[in-house]
Amino acid sequence: MKKNRIGNTDIEATHLSFGGIKLHGNMADKAENIVSRALDLGINYIDTARCYGNSEGLIGAVMKSRRSECYLSSKSIRRSKKESAEDVNTSLRNLNTDMIDIYFCHDISRDENYEKIMSDSGSLAALKEARKMGKIRYIGLSTHRAEIAVKAMKTGELDVIMLPINLFDQEFITDVVPVARQEGVGLVGMKPLAGGAFKHPQIALRYSLAQDIDAQLVGISSIAELEEDFQIADTFHPLSEEEMAELKDEAKELGKDFCRQCGYCLPCSVEIDIPKVFLYERYAKRFWLDDFAKEQYALLEMKADECIECRNCEERCPYELPIVEKLVAAHELLSA
Repeated sequence: MKKNRIGNTDIEATHLSFGGIKLHGNMADKAENIVSRALDLGINYIDTARCYGNSEGLIGAVMKSRRSECYLSSKSIRRSKKESAEDVNTSLRNLNTDMIDIYFCHDISRDENYEKIMSDSGSLAALKEARKMGKIRYIGLSTHRAEIAVKAMKTGELDVIMLPINLFDQEFITDVVPVARQEGVGLVGMKPLAGGAFKHPQIALRYSLAQDIDAQLVGISSIAELEEDFQIADTFHPLSEEEMAELKDEAKELGKDFCRQCGYCLPCSVEIDIPKVFLYERYAKRFWLDDFAKEQYALLEMKADECIECRNCEERCPYELPIVEKLVAAHELLSA
């Protein structure tokens, strides 16, 4: 499989890279065996996050003996300098390493979160200190908002940006990718299958691999899935006109009910974190992280059933999602 240099870093990553979001302790194929098989195939970039259940620990079990074979990245959803510094240290312990190649401020999709991480008391300051101490090598940011991605890259503070790269999120491909190339910021794709929503994942993955990005992460849940995705990337060929039409039709249909985590629905009148509710719902429904999703949902100060049905969120949503209806369904799932 071909390798690409990630921006101006010295990382040469396999075009298809390993996303750890689906890893958990009760998989049919043992999680450690899946990670080991990825390394056996030559995949050399593995990504995880503090918020992916026990994914870091499962990957770390393999890193005890195979750390030199791959690049590692992890992510924190905490926003303060103190909290982010704690998360870096926890990630190091969980991953059984003394250095993480890329550490991301994760899911920066609201203006207030962006301002917080960029402040003197925010996450960026912690990551810069961690880099000076040799705990991490490069600083990244992941987002579901194109304008935040562009603003962040133009600060000159980022080495890598992580973006949704799929047929739903065209604004990243048209508006963000060119800016990243101008700024020398590495491009790592996430959500090639739109969070597991596409019914034809092979076609969706090939679409994402065809874009101008350095590495495309894909969440893996079995050795068979891993080997299939590897084969697609290793023998890559572009979509035919018929396949592209099929994917567009599916995207059009899914677009009626798919939350892109953009945050345009906020602020909520009663302070429900709407994108986070739908994120936890996705964890439970598509990534087999049911217990973790319910635990995280229980920690939210305002649950989805607090909705007063003012529908201000629906008026703001550029994708015209039935948010109030979806909140009811998400609460039923996550509080069961």
